[in-house]
Amino acid sequence: MAEDEFFEQLDDVVAAGWRRIHNGPFFNYVREHAPDRELYQRTMWELWHYIQHNPLNQAVAVLGAPPRNTHLVRYAVEHAMEEISHEKMIEHDLRAVGLLDEAMYDAVPLPATQAFIAYLYYVGLTQGAVPRMGYSYWAENAYDHIGELLGKARAELGLTDRELSFFVAHSTIDQKHSKEVEDALRRHAVTAQQQAQVIEVARTSLHLNEAMLAGVLERYLADRG
Repeated sequence: MAEDEFFEQLDDVVAAGWRRIHNGPFFNYVREHAPDRELYQRTMWELWHYIQHNPLNQAVAVLGAPPRNTHLVRYAVEHAMEEISHEKMIEHDLRAVGLLDEAMYDAVPLPATQAFIAYLYYVGLTQGAVPRMGYSYWAENAYDHIGELLGKARAELGLTDRELSFFVAHSTIDQKHSKEVEDALRRHAVTAQQQAQVIEVARTSLHLNEAMLAGVLERYLADRG
């Protein structure tokens, strides 16, 4: 399809995915109840579990790239390197408010989080760097969609921007990455198959993100009895 039509469809899929998340159980619960420190801690730690894998699943995505396509290879490798240690910002934020429990390092991710992690490896290993951009396309712009949650965290938990570095400082990094992803898509997602794969990865990864958040809430409520 034409480039403009491709991005229009991709944006529609991303917007629909975020609407489902905003209307889902996690966001609705946070709207109706003051979020407490435990729910914040659990949410951040599930993010930690999957974010730490992003450099690796981005790196393996380069394996299917044609060696002669040096621009795509360079994009995938550089993007993977720039994703290294982003989970350290989550550790910093939890430590800053006394919520970094060392036992969490040995905790097993929730089932939905495991599925999210596994899916991104699946895409990288079986489809490659171009389809994986469907995930990067929305993930690098996620800050624009979580303002409501950050507002609650600031108002109800008294968190400052310094204690929300993963979201606030990370957003500056992601602005650069977002432009790079869009440029790479314009250059490399040129066939109908590639464009369809990018759109499907965006749709599925947003669904898995929604499932991860719902899983956090479900376990939190179950443990509270």
